[in-house]
Parts: sequence; C-alpha cells; structure tokens
Amino acid sequence: MVTEGRNSGSPGILISLDALIAQRADDPTALDEASLALRRIGWIGRPIILVGKRVAGRDLPSEGKDREAWVRASIGRGAYAVVPFEEPSEGRGDVAEDGAIEAWRAVREAHRGTWLLTDRPRQVEAARAAGLKVIVIGPVDPQPQLHRPEYQARDLRDAVGHLLTVDVFAHPSTNHVAASNGG
Repeated sequence: MVTEGRNSGSPGILISLDALIAQRADDPTALDEASLALRRIGWIGRPIILVGKRVAGRDLPSEGKDREAWVRASIGRGAYAVVPFEEPSEGRGDVAEDGAIEAWRAVREAHRGTWLLTDRPRQVEAARAAGLKVIVIGPVDPQPQLHRPEYQARDLRDAVGHLLTVDVFAHPSTNHVAASNGG
C-alpha cells in the first residue's frame, strides 16, 4: 500500500474512509467533494486515508492491494496514501481503552499524524489520548462530555475549511507579521 507521497516531510492528516463515503448509497460511493477535499488537505499536509475491512456497512476486498484499488477507483487518483487500519474494538475497561490508544498512537507515529477527520464520535477519546487533534464530521454527539473533539464539522467541506483556517493562523506569513508589527 502507498504510505508516502511527494509531501513525505509534511505532517499526516488521517482521514477515516467512512468520512469520505456517502453512507446512504446502495453501493458505497465517494462524496462529490471527496477528491477536492483531499487536494485541499494536501496543501497543508499529507492526506492519509485509513481503510478497514468495511465501509458504509459493506465488506471491502480482503487483499490490501485490492482494497487500495477500490479506494482509488471510488475516490479518484490523487496524492494521498491508503493505509490499512482496523478500528480498535469498543470493549469496556482499561485493557480495551489502552489497546485503542496504542492503535491510534502507532498510526499517528508511523505517519507523523497531527489531525484525524472522522464521522465516528466514539473514536475521539482514544485518538486524542494518543496525541491526535480530532474533527468529527456530522451530527453533534448527544454525550459530548465523553467525546469532545477539537472541532465539530457540519460536513467534509466544513472540516477542510477548519483545517485550512487553523493552518493559516498557525503559520502567519512574514508579510502579515511585519504589517502587524508596524513594518
């Protein structure tokens, strides 16, 4: 599977495949804005799509190369990586929680991940504990005190807009700094 792109020195922005797929389709299909969103994410980091065995309630091909081919055929070609990632189980207790945190930490470290874009509020707690900043796409979680993301996005466009805004204000241009200092 592709794990490095032309921006290998850039931080990785992890994206759950489900966040890029229309959930109500008969067959899983990419959201209309998925390809554009990945290109825009590429302006500030390396888009890394996390792919498990299923998407939108349907099984994906069992072989890694076939899974990647399915993702690329669905979303389109582009400068993004496709990485296998099985979502940690939802078991209760310290062992399950530690396992979930370790899984997120491993993927964060392997791909220099900084952000996670997901449509699953239950991923927030472990991903944040592993050092990721999280944007949840979709309806607000009815129990936000348990899964408070850095940002709650209406949709994929809103999530990407937030990432771009955060990046602009985290790295102001030298002209902007000079102007604000009276220079």
